[in-house]
Amino acid sequence: MDGTATIIRDKSAWVAADHQSNRSWLYEMTAADLAEIAAAVSDLRTKGLQPPGFGASDFPIPVFGRRLAAQARELEHGCGFFLLRGLPVDKYDLDTIKTIYWGIGVHLGVPVFQNKRGDLMTHVADQGDDYDDVNTRLYTTAAEANPHNDPSDVVGLLCVRKSPEGGRSMIASAMSIHNRVAAERPEYLPILYKGFPHDLRGEGPTRELNETTPDIPIFSDYGGKLSCCINSKSSRTARDKQGRPMTDLELAAIKYVESLAVSPELCLGMDFRPGDIQFLNNYVIMHTRTAFKDGPNADQKRLLLRLWLNLHKGRQLAPGFGDRFNNGSRGGVPAVKS
Repeated sequence: MDGTATIIRDKSAWVAADHQSNRSWLYEMTAADLAEIAAAVSDLRTKGLQPPGFGASDFPIPVFGRRLAAQARELEHGCGFFLLRGLPVDKYDLDTIKTIYWGIGVHLGVPVFQNKRGDLMTHVADQGDDYDDVNTRLYTTAAEANPHNDPSDVVGLLCVRKSPEGGRSMIASAMSIHNRVAAERPEYLPILYKGFPHDLRGEGPTRELNETTPDIPIFSDYGGKLSCCINSKSSRTARDKQGRPMTDLELAAIKYVESLAVSPELCLGMDFRPGDIQFLNNYVIMHTRTAFKDGPNADQKRLLLRLWLNLHKGRQLAPGFGDRFNNGSRGGVPAVKS
């Protein structure tokens, strides 16, 4: 960067107060929407189709689909997030819930692989894994998350069950965070624009546990838009594996960004209800969650379904910026070929 930071002044640069009272980001699905969804599911069953073997044209939701198209524009050109509420998950079995979720998702974008097994939809649930382990990913643990964003245009989370304790979703505008850094700690900007490598944890093309990416900027100004890419655990362990641990100044820069992401002024909290579906633009929004604790009964064990989507009309990305797995821009995790 040339020392002059781009200051974002559009709808993507919001603070928590902007959306605590104005809840235009929350859409309650109507009876008509749910009827369209039910009819689309029935049609799929008649045709013998199930995820991932169908696309948007196989899941006709004409009126609700126009709503989703408007929300997709909001993801890319507006505040960068929205939440659908009211899917009656207690009415459907898990396979049908996944079918509905996939049908909604493919209207927004193209799903990409989330792990080396080739899963296009994953369970975000406590599998007893230890997040302190260098090669463990967050989604199989109950741990608190560092503020981060995921390696796709959009991340979607559908709440099937909530836990009795914790698991609060918290989001913040990466654009407002950038503006605050520029105003208060501009000495961090060169570090953030240069960026850091990411740890592939054995899920890159080589399958080696020590494989890492080249440096990827935390903030990238390209094609008329500012974009964000951050995962402090992945970057820290990548630098350790490369034998060049982060300096005190680099750690301070990342920690400052993370502190802003959970600050009361910038952070918007959401307590998911069963049937909620949250969609976030990963280049615009940083997200995190509190730790959670499941209850003893099956209906008290938190379960979210996750999609990583690349928008049908996504933004331009700087060369290399969207390559989080050494397999090309927006490539997702390179999966094992059967």
